[in-house]
Amino acid sequence: MKEGKSSMETHGERAHLKRMGRDEMNLAEFPLALLADRVPPGCKTLVFEDQIRDKGHGQDVVRRLTISACDKFGLPTALDDEVILGLVQLSKADNFTNREVPFSRYKLIHLLNWRDEGKSYSRLEESLKRWVGVTLYYDNAWWDKARKRWVNAHFHLLDNLTLYQRLKSGERSTRDNNGGPLSSFTWNEIIFRSFRAGNLRKVDLEFYKTLKSAVAKRLYRFLDKHFYFGGRQRYNLARFAREHVGLLSQSYDAAQLKRRLTPGIRELEEAGYLEALPAKERFVCVRRGEWEVVFIRAVKPAQKEVESPQPAGLEAQLVDRGVTASVANRLVRDFPAETINAKLNVFDRLAARRDARISKNPAGYLVESIRKDYTPPPEIPTTVSLAAVKSNPPEQSKARKRIERPEDKKFYVEQQQIEEHLAGLSAERLAELEVEALKSSPSFIVERFRDAVASGSEALTRQYRRCLLERHLRTIFNLMAEPACTSSRKAIGDTPERSAATCQQG
Repeated sequence: MKEGKSSMETHGERAHLKRMGRDEMNLAEFPLALLADRVPPGCKTLVFEDQIRDKGHGQDVVRRLTISACDKFGLPTALDDEVILGLVQLSKADNFTNREVPFSRYKLIHLLNWRDEGKSYSRLEESLKRWVGVTLYYDNAWWDKARKRWVNAHFHLLDNLTLYQRLKSGERSTRDNNGGPLSSFTWNEIIFRSFRAGNLRKVDLEFYKTLKSAVAKRLYRFLDKHFYFGGRQRYNLARFAREHVGLLSQSYDAAQLKRRLTPGIRELEEAGYLEALPAKERFVCVRRGEWEVVFIRAVKPAQKEVESPQPAGLEAQLVDRGVTASVANRLVRDFPAETINAKLNVFDRLAARRDARISKNPAGYLVESIRKDYTPPPEIPTTVSLAAVKSNPPEQSKARKRIERPEDKKFYVEQQQIEEHLAGLSAERLAELEVEALKSSPSFIVERFRDAVASGSEALTRQYRRCLLERHLRTIFNLMAEPACTSSRKAIGDTPERSAATCQQG
């Protein structure tokens, strides 16, 4: 069985990503601790061993993990295994950036779902000290993802540990200059290198913490890794129970192993993780004295899709131009209708002439033009077209109310004709038209235009240039004399009274 595939990182995505933790895949393969909470007297070493077929190199591989402990703190137990998994989550929160990880014991206890009490702090300190003293000897059993092969690796999981005692009443906080917690641990270089190489898999940490028995937790970590290779897994019962779950007694026969495994299996069945199987299908007799255990990952029922309401109005216009429905909904919610209409108008002009600015990602350009309020090209007027204004519901658009009168409708239709005419002019013709407009336009508009040029404001200059051109074209085409430069007055802070007076002068 070959490990270390990068796609393993995407396994288990049906669990919500916000609650997804990480598990180092070597740590999930063999038990690192006893299943019990107490170590049997005189037990100082654990040995787990199996034999697999390494398909990558076409040979059988005997893998062995030996766990040796110091006399003072002894071998790790089931709770200690959870502590290591918790430390992996602390490093994950730091994106596995540094071997040395500062941490708060309170937060770690909260992460482990332990009670916030003195007993938990003492148990955590004992566990961390124990891990500093535990040595792991992986013989042909450590998967080196960078080299894509099984290697020998012998190390302590934790190289260093610094703990600061809980504060007593009235004591000052012992924190560093940045206010961070001073307790820290340092991963051994070998396992940290495995973290950095991405030899990780997603694990549903919240689900893991709901499991009660140590057997169920151990089964979950091992099976969740191997279900990546298929939703049905089958193992020799004796080897699986002893070497991968940790039922150590060599005197257990098949019946006893089944009895010890069954409560953990049932817990995973009730939690909806494993398919419930009758005993004769769960434990299969291969030949006399040899049994196999079968696991099938439960398939969660597909959630019934809820039909989303069809977009309408501005949302529909955005969707028609390639914007996703969810993004269109947020844009309509967060930006004024007039702004979206103006950007739609510019977008349609650019699309009509196949402008290079929208050639690669038209919908993306449209969305960003709304979010970042892109300044339209000088040759494209931004006056809202009649079609765009009509698309808004009455309660969302004041412009629609303004065009309900016949004379206003006529004005906006004419305005659309002017915009189309301007869009089709060359740069040379636009320059000639600007000279003509300066000669024929009222002095107050010309003065405003020149003031805008003198101010250095490109946006203001562009607005008054458009006002001049549109007014001049209305004169040439003998259209309605209503001025189309309201936006220019608004841009420089004209009051309604001043704007009205200016329009009357025009």
